[in-house]
Amino acid sequence: MYGFLLCFASTSVATLMHYLLDMPAPYGPYSLPKLFGVSGGLLLSAGTAGLVVLKYRSDKHLGATRVWGGEMAFVLLLFLVSTTGLALYWLGDTSALTSLLVIHLGSVLAFFVLLPFTKMVHGFYRLAALIREAQVKSAQ
Repeated sequence: MYGFLLCFASTSVATLMHYLLDMPAPYGPYSLPKLFGVSGGLLLSAGTAGLVVLKYRSDKHLGATRVWGGEMAFVLLLFLVSTTGLALYWLGDTSALTSLLVIHLGSVLAFFVLLPFTKMVHGFYRLAALIREAQVKSAQ
């Protein structure tokens, strides 16, 4: 979870730097987008790899067996997003940049397209419910 949040923070900070502060990428190795992105990418890669191992070791009949493949594919997609992001950091100055960027942005797009159909969307629904509850309480 922390890896995902750090990667999200990296993207958010980079967007603000680009559009609000007129500081387009690439950013230096000690900039906030790089620090958040590399640490988040490492955590996210390790976490998703560990989750794949745990899912393979677990008893598949303890959960809904019909969704096991979809859940595993989503975890692997999240692993692909994080590892291609890290590969861009380390191989960005090579001839592999264009191919890596296409793979990374394609996997990010697939992640956000599939997000509403996964359990991860619960976080957004919960946030919306908490905001709505606060609005109702403040109106009373």
